[in-house]
Amino acid sequence: MIPFRGRLSFRQYVKGKRHMFGVKVFKLCLKGGHIYNMMIYCGKTEPISDLVRNSVVMFLINDILENGRIFYTNNWYTSTTLARKLLEKSTHLIGTLRRNRKYTPKNIVNAKFKKGELLVLQTKDGISVMKWRDKRDVLFLSMLHMDTQNEVRHHQGQKKKQFAIIAYNSAKSFIDVSDQMSSYSSVIRRSIKWNRKVAVEVILGTSVINSL
Repeated sequence: MIPFRGRLSFRQYVKGKRHMFGVKVFKLCLKGGHIYNMMIYCGKTEPISDLVRNSVVMFLINDILENGRIFYTNNWYTSTTLARKLLEKSTHLIGTLRRNRKYTPKNIVNAKFKKGELLVLQTKDGISVMKWRDKRDVLFLSMLHMDTQNEVRHHQGQKKKQFAIIAYNSAKSFIDVSDQMSSYSSVIRRSIKWNRKVAVEVILGTSVINSL
C-alpha cells in the first residue's frame, strides 16, 4: 500500500495494513526482495472475483511463462482455476487456499483431523489440494508435492512438516524482504498528490531496492 488519504476514485482500504488507506500495488518478487514486476490497482466497476485475481497474476508473470517456473501465492490469489491456467502454460503453483474458494473439494474442507494428520486429493492433471492439522487446519494447493514431509527445527526440538508448506514459507518472505527494505528509509511525503507519490515510490523506492 502506498499511503494516501485524499480524494481518489480507486483509493483502497485494507484492514491490517500499516497504512490502511492508499493506492494498492500488486508485486511479483524474486528471492532477496527483487521486484520483477508490479501493477497498480485502479479499481473495478464490478466486485473483485476470481477472474480479477487471475488476471492480476497472469499480467505480472505474462512474459516468463512456458519455462517450468514455480510461483507462490497467498490465499487471496490461489485457486484451482488459476492452477489450471498456469498448467496450460507449463508453470507450477503453490499456495495457501481459502476454505470458501470456488471448486475446492467440500470433503477436504469439512474433514476433521487430529494434530499431524493429513488428507490429500489430487486431480487427474496433477493438482493436489491438501489439508494438514498443526495448531490449526492448514489448507493449501500444490502442483509439485503430495504427502512428502521433512523435519524442521522447532523450539521444542525436531518437528515434521509438509514439504509444500516449508517451500511456501521460504518463498513468501520474498515480498516481506522487499517491503522491509523499503520501509527503512521511506521517500513518501504527506504534501504531494497521489500520482507523484506513486512515481516517487517507483523511482526512488523500487528502483533503489532493485539496484541494491
